Amino acid sequence: MESDPDGSATEPTGPDVMERTFWGRWGPDDEVGLLNLVSAAEVVEAARLVRTGKTFTLGLRVFDERGDPLSAERQRAMHVSYRDWSHYASGKVEVDSRNSCSADDGLFISCHGTTHMDALGHIWVDDQLYNGYPAKTTASWLERCSIAPLSQRGVITRGVLLDVAAARGVPYLPPTSEITCRELQAVAADVGVEVGKGDVILIRTGSLPRFYEVGPQEFFADYSEPGLSDDPELIEWIDRHEIVGIGTDSLANELPYSARSDQLYPLHRLLLRNRGMTFHEALWLEELAADSRTDGCYEGLYVALPLKLVGASGSPMNPLFVK
Repeated sequence: MESDPDGSATEPTGPDVMERTFWGRWGPDDEVGLLNLVSAAEVVEAARLVRTGKTFTLGLRVFDERGDPLSAERQRAMHVSYRDWSHYASGKVEVDSRNSCSADDGLFISCHGTTHMDALGHIWVDDQLYNGYPAKTTASWLERCSIAPLSQRGVITRGVLLDVAAARGVPYLPPTSEITCRELQAVAADVGVEVGKGDVILIRTGSLPRFYEVGPQEFFADYSEPGLSDDPELIEWIDRHEIVGIGTDSLANELPYSARSDQLYPLHRLLLRNRGMTFHEALWLEELAADSRTDGCYEGLYVALPLKLVGASGSPMNPLFVK
């Protein structure tokens, strides 16, 4: 896709929409992708959406007693106590009359193991990451396209909630259900919002609430989750509207297997790796969705700040949506 001097898109040209890349669009050293489209003016416009000050945190609870949603190949989060009351009670730590007693602890957590943002170097195909960087730059740690550049910039823009589960009148979509472009358009039209340049769209499927309802064993048995898939109409719609990010209440944002192309997680390649789109995964959207059904407001200021983890392929975060 060609662009005007300000980086905004003009009419698509070049490769077929499915294999189009935005590599080089913002120079050979770019590592933040579509976030380049969010200018200071877009941030100001997003801030003007705040009317009531109602704030919703979209991060999952970590160490939840019902279990943490996490794919099988990733290690469970671990919480370790370095010092607590028992250390003083047992005499392992002496009470100092000059100082207060204190608790201290730490944790181990997968960079993709709770609510998180993917780095643009998370995915590669044919030995190339986003913007054409060699896959060998991921050895040991990501030299290019780690989460750090996205963290340094931050995501501060307009968020649009598209509550697909509510539109279908169900608490959660079936695990193998595809959300189509036309369905997204219909949901947006029904609640009176228009998706536009710089937006992050937040799609409610009910998948993670289902995890807590049925439990990890049933949830991961013959695993699938509802989501978007590699429909050319969807890809073209995303490009045309210059959407910079997608977030869902699922672990991967997309239907894991595409029967259309016989590919696993094709949107991670087509959108994240090819276009530099930010993926906001495992969001908790229940309170925001309930409030939106009450007040009819489905847009707001969206703020997502992953940690500045140098060389990491993703980062936990606790995004905010403010009305």
